[in-house]
Amino acid sequence: MNNTFINNVTRLAFAAAGALTGGSAGAAIGTMILPGAGTAIGYLFGTGLAGINSARKITK
Repeated sequence: MNNTFINNVTRLAFAAAGALTGGSAGAAIGTMILPGAGTAIGYLFGTGLAGINSARKITK
């Protein structure tokens, strides 16, 4: 298998793991502030920020 393919899959896996972790943290914080809607908004916000941050760190 091509080494580039393995590197790309690894980067994607780490970015996805970072996004899920950020989503969980965002949902927990959102639930504390406003249960229900805050959970959804916190999850989306946390997932977006953590996913971008994880992808940025991996590409450096």
